[in-house]
Amino acid sequence: MGIGQRLRRGIASGVILATLVLLVSGTAVDRHPRLLVDGSVGADLEALALETWDQFLAVFWARRDCFGDVHLRAAYTLGSRAGYDPDTATATVRVPGTAAMLQSGLIHEWAHHVEFQCEAHQELRAAFLAAQDLPADTPWRPDDAHKDRPVGSSAGDWAEIPSEQYAEATIGLVLGERPIPTHAHVTLEAIGVVGEWAAGYRPPGPAIDTKGD
Repeated sequence: MGIGQRLRRGIASGVILATLVLLVSGTAVDRHPRLLVDGSVGADLEALALETWDQFLAVFWARRDCFGDVHLRAAYTLGSRAGYDPDTATATVRVPGTAAMLQSGLIHEWAHHVEFQCEAHQELRAAFLAAQDLPADTPWRPDDAHKDRPVGSSAGDWAEIPSEQYAEATIGLVLGERPIPTHAHVTLEAIGVVGEWAAGYRPPGPAIDTKGD
């Protein structure tokens, strides 16, 4: 079975599983991570965010116990299209923006939310680096990687950070495409690695412990 087939099959299985859980057990609704929207978010963005959050959870349903609620706020001034603060588990998106831009930004930051809040996320990193044809000792992220583009770095520098490549790969996984092009190159194999981990599989190879990087 090719990587594309495995990816589509994994996504479909995740959606089916999520639907069954929600239908069979009402108590499961209270346990899954929630998107907490604050007063800065307009009605249109809230509707788009909640719809996209459902898509995101359908893909990451097997990992739902590994990460908690995430807050969402909107800002008219922001250094990049979106950002994530791991200390407060808050994703911030710049408004106004097109639906494609906002949706891509949301998924990118939620991918960072899983990355920072889920310790088991380290399981996928070695396989992801290999799928990206990167050396095994490539640092996963700089110290300030919760910022979409570290201060003083160029778009090219940002695109070389595996953590950011992973977040972009997650957009392709959840949406089936990356509607907003970026400088970050992502392979289909890398998207497959993220998809398999999201579905509950542990990719082969040692986990990369990035504490202290």
